[in-house]
Amino acid sequence: MKTNNIKHVFRFITPLFLVLVSCSKDSDPSPQPPAPPTPSDTTTLKQAATYPVGVAISYDLMKNNTSYASLVKQQFDRVTFEYQMKHGANVRNDGSYDFSRTDELVNLIQAAGMDVFGHTLVWHQNNNGTYLRSLTGGSTGSNLIANPGFENDFTNWASVVSSTAPTSGNISIITSDVQNGTKAAKVLVNTPGPDPWSIQLYSDNFSVASGTGYTLKYWAKASVAGQSLRAVAQGSSYYAQQNQTLTATWAEYSFPFTPTENSISIKFHFPTAGEFFIDNLSVLANGSSLDPVQVNNAMQNWITTMVDRYKGKVKAWDVVNEVFAENGSLRTGSSVNDQFYWYPVLGRSYIASAFTYANQADPSALLFINDYNLESSTAKLDSLIAMVNALKSQNVPIHGIGTQMHININTSNSAIDNMFTKLAATGMKIHVSELDIRINPNNTTPFVPTDPLLQQQADKFKYVAESYNRNIPPAQRYGITVWNLTDADSWIVVSLGNTDFPTLFYSGYQKKPAFTGFLQALKGS
Repeated sequence: MKTNNIKHVFRFITPLFLVLVSCSKDSDPSPQPPAPPTPSDTTTLKQAATYPVGVAISYDLMKNNTSYASLVKQQFDRVTFEYQMKHGANVRNDGSYDFSRTDELVNLIQAAGMDVFGHTLVWHQNNNGTYLRSLTGGSTGSNLIANPGFENDFTNWASVVSSTAPTSGNISIITSDVQNGTKAAKVLVNTPGPDPWSIQLYSDNFSVASGTGYTLKYWAKASVAGQSLRAVAQGSSYYAQQNQTLTATWAEYSFPFTPTENSISIKFHFPTAGEFFIDNLSVLANGSSLDPVQVNNAMQNWITTMVDRYKGKVKAWDVVNEVFAENGSLRTGSSVNDQFYWYPVLGRSYIASAFTYANQADPSALLFINDYNLESSTAKLDSLIAMVNALKSQNVPIHGIGTQMHININTSNSAIDNMFTKLAATGMKIHVSELDIRINPNNTTPFVPTDPLLQQQADKFKYVAESYNRNIPPAQRYGITVWNLTDADSWIVVSLGNTDFPTLFYSGYQKKPAFTGFLQALKGS
């Protein structure tokens, strides 16, 4: 999550375990508590605190919802992008980059006079898994495309030029200016149709293995450099695409994809005018083993490109995110969909490498390791601290620790104190990076928030800030970031589908008791 390049994170939540960052869309929980009277204290969160107070924001809401954007600008001096700085939001299936939406959001935040905290460079979720899983030692099996060079004209192929106005063009076989053999396909688009597929060339269906990675390779060119086509892998419901800008000379292009069906077709769509030539295609299954050299190179290139692009604009990054399982071991799993587990491929050294690559790209940036459940899992907390101390002893450039704190009203106050005390002892900067507090941790339905529950939430927000102020020395306080602005856009409501009210603001942007409790504690900082 990729509709609009957004992938959501799904994770079950128990009262003490398994909470993490996610992406969200605008939605209202139900039922809603009554809106309270507006508090008389007009002090903002950023005015109250001696350190930055941040919030995780949505690209669409920040760009298109004036009430949302105004409240963010009024109350906070730092933002974290929920999704827009992650691998999956910026990396295409061929490994190239599209930073257009990220650039737009960074510029919007900078124009508002706010800081951007970079989140996150290396994680096991929200990746372009299709691209990363294509980094194997080679391909296997035979070419699955029949008549791959059009030597038998359009046998095993079909073409469409829609009769819907204003579509105009034709598709033909040529015998001159071919890439290989004696023939190639030529597509002339005089006037594009109303849909990208109004003019298309497509193969017969062929058999594939659902869940297996494949790579389409094809040679193509355009009569004028810069013209583009779209390569598509499509089944009955499975669909993957890659837009490709062409040169004016023959070049080979790659399109990795992982079908979720057992029969697909390869298609080429032509949404822009131009003259296009295609020849010498292949679809091969990816090799069964990921190539550590290619994977490390992809990680290095991603980190270097991202950090360098926003040098001077983003002054701190979550470099690695959620590297530990609950028992304190390094995280492993099945790399499917947007998931990609780095440790099984690269070993534990990938963590040090990631910090080194980020530091080389921007030596002035502060670099953090970020994880969740540190207040409830002693094994995870101790493993993270041991990792940080080991990295420091190796002179790896690490400067801070992020504790997410997706907690609930029943979370132990003594456990919160214990976590902050242990984190402070590292000497690192400490960032409460993703704070939200559930009032319905067991996801009871139906559920109606009551005044006592909302007050318990307020007390817990207050306690977190008070404990942070009490246990983290001022020089180590990097700030507190709350995760999501209102209950309506909380990832717990939107992505997990739970009935809860875990933020500082109601869905109508009114302050909750939680806001008042949090504000009181910040004033004591």
